[in-house]
Amino acid sequence: MTHGYRIRPRDAATEQIECYILKNNLEAHDRLPSERDMCAMWGFNRTTLHNAIRWLTEEGVLYSRMGSGTFVAPKKLIRNLQDANGFSSAARSAGREVGTRLVSFCVREANKQVAQKMHLTLGHRVMELVRVRLLEEVPVLLETAYLDAERCRGLETYDFSDTSLYKILEEHYGIRIARGVEKVSITYTDEEEAELLAMPEGAPVFYQVGVVRDEGDAPVEYFKSIARSKYIRFASELIR
Repeated sequence: MTHGYRIRPRDAATEQIECYILKNNLEAHDRLPSERDMCAMWGFNRTTLHNAIRWLTEEGVLYSRMGSGTFVAPKKLIRNLQDANGFSSAARSAGREVGTRLVSFCVREANKQVAQKMHLTLGHRVMELVRVRLLEEVPVLLETAYLDAERCRGLETYDFSDTSLYKILEEHYGIRIARGVEKVSITYTDEEEAELLAMPEGAPVFYQVGVVRDEGDAPVEYFKSIARSKYIRFASELIR
């Protein structure tokens, strides 16, 4: 005896919304019909439709504006794990509007972890650069970078609100990023991270940590970052 599979109401509503976006060629920031109209179109109750919209919002497909309605969200920015370019280059290549907010920039003594990753002695002076990166004015990435203060003297004089770190390193210090090693895992925001990224405390985020090296294989930067999965996803290209 076989049993037919019955799709859940929320999943059915989700499919209807996604099909509507495709059939009507809706693009980023296009507005969907009102919830009342969508319920009438497809015969769903408000609770079912609202649950579907909430799920698609969490997945980064939709976003809502209070009093204005529900809109198609821009596609997630894909970060290729094998791409040596920084966030700004990747975002601009995808046609996205990029912004940066400087949180702090200071010189401190390298702790055991930073010294080990950068092949420096414990207590060596390093620059700590903390930035929030934005897509279409939405904070999506919190980055912390450590660089050798002796090798990058004067770096603090540059404006990082609209200039790429890697571009400055290449053009003004002759340091060209060649390769890197990084790991991606899942973590949860603490109070400070949640405030900087405008999201709830304890929310899940991607945690990325790694070291990038120059053409001579010397460590240039040790970095840590947390990314909002609603706006960014990571991918890796397999080549045989």
